[in-house]
Amino acid sequence: MPAHPFTLRPAPARVYVFDLDGVLYRGAEPVPGAPEAVARLRSRTGPDGPPRLFFLTNNSTQTRADFVAKLSGMGMPCTEDEVVTSASATAVYLIRVRGGAGKTALVIGGDGLRHELTRAGLRVLHPDDWDPDAAVGAEPVDFVISGLDRTFTYQRLHRAQQAIVRFGASFIATNRDGQFPVEGGRVTPGAGSVVAAIAAAADAEPVTIGKPETGGLEAILATAGAVPADALMIGDRMDTDILCGNRLGVPTVLVLTGITDAAHAHELSERAPEMAPTYILSDLSDLE
Repeated sequence: MPAHPFTLRPAPARVYVFDLDGVLYRGAEPVPGAPEAVARLRSRTGPDGPPRLFFLTNNSTQTRADFVAKLSGMGMPCTEDEVVTSASATAVYLIRVRGGAGKTALVIGGDGLRHELTRAGLRVLHPDDWDPDAAVGAEPVDFVISGLDRTFTYQRLHRAQQAIVRFGASFIATNRDGQFPVEGGRVTPGAGSVVAAIAAAADAEPVTIGKPETGGLEAILATAGAVPADALMIGDRMDTDILCGNRLGVPTVLVLTGITDAAHAHELSERAPEMAPTYILSDLSDLE
């Protein structure tokens, strides 16, 4: 990590990969300067043309089309092909690695997660509609997929537990973020809070798909035809965004507009060098 990261600006890159929550917006409010930064990068020219911009989020509650609409409404237009969510990455993992087409998934999460899994060809069960103690026998379950569930209940916890313990379902987590940044500098419980409850109840640890796992970032580099040195990974969490980039050798930028403040960034960089960002910026105004 540079000795004085606040004095340094990252060099222009061919590929910019942005986290969303805490970086470009908090809840329904854009982060100050974020629309201008995205517009500045979109308008930049170079020998290879304008840089490629991608958006990589651990948020699994919404569809990629929802994120396109949200970003566009905040003055940061993008296309669905530029967005990778932990839900879309989970769908790709289940199909390509676990042979998931046609298999059954009990989904603890939002509509975005159910949409991505259904579109990929899985049979999706809602936990309120699946009863492990049904008189005529419960439908077998191949996967329990957990993301952020804002209407999580004890009954849903019980049914996820039973699917794993009694039915032998594989446990998959879209991400393990414990907190979720929203308007006014506040945080709310993240998907990791729900995942932790299921893990405790089932005495089972999940396979985690989202950051800091690198599958989504690897897919973006492949799409862009880029190597790690060509890109910048920009995020507000050192244990997910920054660690993900560092694991692939992608230069990383920590912005202090979300979960992490400056004191914690320096303390954690000393304690866990694998999470240390290449650069620290107060906001996106210094991003070229």
